[in-house]
Amino acid sequence: MIAGRRIANALAAAADDPLVHDGDTWRYGAELDAAVAWLSTELRGRAGLGGRVGIQAWNSAETLVAHLAAERAGLTRVPIDPGAPAAEANAIREAAALDAVVVDAEHAGSGADELVLSTKLWEVDAPHTDLVDVEADDTACQIVRSVTAQGLLAIPISYGNWAAHMALAGRLWRSGVYGLVDQPRCYLTVQQMMYGTSLVGTFPFLEAGWPQVILRSFDPSAVLDAAARFGVSATFMVPGMITRLAEKAPDGASDWRVHVLYGGAPFPLEEMRTAIRTFGPRFTQLYGRFEGGWPITVLDGHDHARIGAGDDTLATSCGRVVDGVDVDLRAVGDGRHELRVRSGCVSPSFRDPDGWCSLGDVASIDEQGYLRLHGRVDGMINTGSFHVYPDEVVAAILATYPAAVAADVQGEPDPRRGQAVAATVDWAVGTVPPSDSEFRSQLAERLAKYKVPRVIRHRVNSQTTTPH
Repeated sequence: MIAGRRIANALAAAADDPLVHDGDTWRYGAELDAAVAWLSTELRGRAGLGGRVGIQAWNSAETLVAHLAAERAGLTRVPIDPGAPAAEANAIREAAALDAVVVDAEHAGSGADELVLSTKLWEVDAPHTDLVDVEADDTACQIVRSVTAQGLLAIPISYGNWAAHMALAGRLWRSGVYGLVDQPRCYLTVQQMMYGTSLVGTFPFLEAGWPQVILRSFDPSAVLDAAARFGVSATFMVPGMITRLAEKAPDGASDWRVHVLYGGAPFPLEEMRTAIRTFGPRFTQLYGRFEGGWPITVLDGHDHARIGAGDDTLATSCGRVVDGVDVDLRAVGDGRHELRVRSGCVSPSFRDPDGWCSLGDVASIDEQGYLRLHGRVDGMINTGSFHVYPDEVVAAILATYPAAVAADVQGEPDPRRGQAVAATVDWAVGTVPPSDSEFRSQLAERLAKYKVPRVIRHRVNSQTTTPH
C-alpha cells in the first residue's frame, strides 16, 4: 500500500479550501500539502527508509504536518506526551531508538537529532516527491505506554490498521452516529493528537476534506470561544473535560451546537446529567483500545437522551458494538468473561491466528446488545483516560528512594477517574517515610503526572501509615 496516499489525494482535492486553523490563520489544502511534502523529504533523509521518528510538540498546525509527513515518508512515528517530565521523555527517546525527533520550540534543545517546528514551515516551496510503498503490517505509529527495565511498552498501529481506522471513522461520521449530518462540519481538536482524538476526528476530517480548528491544549474558555467563532460541529474530549466545560458554560448554553464524542474513563452519572442539561444530549461515548480498535462500541445521542430522562441503567453501559466489528466473550474462570475483538483495526502484534485480539477487559453484553465492563484480568490501571502499568511506577519509586525495599502499585476505585493509582511502600527499618507532597513531587520528576500515585501508604516494621 502507498503511505499517506489518501491524505495526499485529499489535500490536492482541497487545494483552495481552508482546512486547518490553529489560532493564527487558516491553512489551505495546498499549503498543507507543500509543508507535508517538504518535511517528509527531510525526515526520510534523516531517518532513512523505515526509520523511527519521535514527535514531541503541543497541538498546532505544524504538529499536524509532522504526523502527516512521517506517514507520507513511510516511517514509524512515536508520539511523546508534550506534558511529560524531561526524564520520562528522554527515557522514551532512548528506549524507542529514534532516528530523529520533531519538536516545537518549547521542547527543543535535548539532542542533535531534533528538527524544530516553526511557522517557517509554511514558507517552503517543495516539489512533490514519489510516495512510498509500505506493507500493510508495517508499523505506522507506536502509542507509548511506559518504559521499564524491560524496555519500551508501546502499542503498534500498522499502516493497515490506520487505514481501517480512517475508513471506520469516515463511515460513522457520514452515517450520523457521530452527530448530525445535515449541518456544516467543523471539528475541534482539544485533546493532544497522540490520543484518541486523532483516530476519530483530526485525521478523518482531513481525509474527508472537512475543516477543523486546533487548540494548543484543552481550556474551557477557548473551547466555548472556538465553538461560537467557527461554528464547530463536533469534538472529542475525556469526561473530565466535559465536566469542566459544563461548569464554565453560560446558563443553558442555548447556542451550543457541538456534538461531543468522549471516552477513556467513566463519566459519573450526575456529571453526565449536568452536561446533558447544559448542552442537550449531543454526546456519543466511545469505547475501544488502541490495540483492538477505536471505537468498538458507541453509546449514541439517543442513548444519552434516555439517560437524561432518568435511565440510570443505561448510563453504566459502553453502548452497542459498531457495524463491521466482531466481538466475543471468552471464559476466564470464576464466571467471568474477557472481551475479544476482531476487525481491520486490530494491531498485528495483538491478534491471534484467527484475527482475535483479547483486550483484558472483563465484560458482559445484555439482551439489548449493550456492553458493560467489570474490571480487568491483568494489573493495568485505567485512570482518567490514561493507562498506567504498575511495574513502571514501582521501578520509579525504588529508583527515587533507595530506602524503599519494596512497593506494590494497584488501581483502586475512584468515582471521578474510574481507578486511582495506589501505592503501598515498604521502608527499611528506622526510615521516616516522606510526606505525600514530597513523595509525589519527587516521582513527578520521573513520571507523567497521571502515573504518580494519588493514594499512598507506607509500611515500616509491618505497620501501615498514611501521611497527610
